[in-house]
Amino acid sequence: MVIPARNAAQTLARAIASALAQTVRPLEIIVVDDASSDATEAVARDAGGALLHMIRLPERQGAAAARNHAIRAAQGEFIAFLDADDTWEPVKTERQMALIAAHPAMTFCSCRARHVGQDGRLLGPIHGGVPVATGAEAWRALLAQNFIATPCVLARRTAVLEVGGFDPALPVAEDQDLWIRLALAGEVGFVDEVLVTVQDRPGSLSLEYAAQGAEVTLAMVLGHIERQAAHLTRAERRRALGARYGWAGRRLYRGGQRRKGMRCLLRAIVNGHEVAANLWYLVTAAPGMSWVKRRFAIGV
Repeated sequence: MVIPARNAAQTLARAIASALAQTVRPLEIIVVDDASSDATEAVARDAGGALLHMIRLPERQGAAAARNHAIRAAQGEFIAFLDADDTWEPVKTERQMALIAAHPAMTFCSCRARHVGQDGRLLGPIHGGVPVATGAEAWRALLAQNFIATPCVLARRTAVLEVGGFDPALPVAEDQDLWIRLALAGEVGFVDEVLVTVQDRPGSLSLEYAAQGAEVTLAMVLGHIERQAAHLTRAERRRALGARYGWAGRRLYRGGQRRKGMRCLLRAIVNGHEVAANLWYLVTAAPGMSWVKRRFAIGV
């Protein structure tokens, strides 16, 4: 069980408590303190008890590197990822262990998650509405859309190590990158139950940073599409490119990078992805064109 933590003293005990409450008791709880300046380490030691394996990083390295430290140090056959402000349902590990143990070719499995606000209000499902793919060909679907949240994943440790773990060079989307690589290496499983609660994080990303993240994510996925080109049909390639360009285009546009956003949205349209919706977005999102949306909304 792997928990990267940075200045997580307020929420870490809750996350660890949900790990300890599993119906299948964890072998160890590895908390990687990513150079926190608060009481993260003390909270972890108090909450984790005898099962805690504490790793303290002297300098901040980021969540990807922190998880990699834990993966290398882990003793168990399976790795489960949990973030310091999220929680698991008690049967999460049990359900997933039963699934992955029954399928030797499965490199990892996931489940559904809910998103809850800081006030406890339910905000909806994580990746709601995105189709879930399983089996040996799930990587094809992951090229187009991500449907996996990090705290939902339980993976074979050997498989994670064999594909190289998380890429610490990626400031965002390092999780999506790993899921694609794991899916290319074997089968993907899914427990169709809500077994994870993702807490709303204070200080959410600004639009500017979200736009930068869209560029990083898009470049990462385009690299995977290019490397797998020989194994993709023309329709699969167009679907993946269209969906990713459309996703990135809207985030870039909202982040103020309108030219980049427009180019991405036009590429999504060229690839046949939600042509009418993307054209409508371009028209109504353009500066000075909000009146178009208002006019049509009232039926004038």
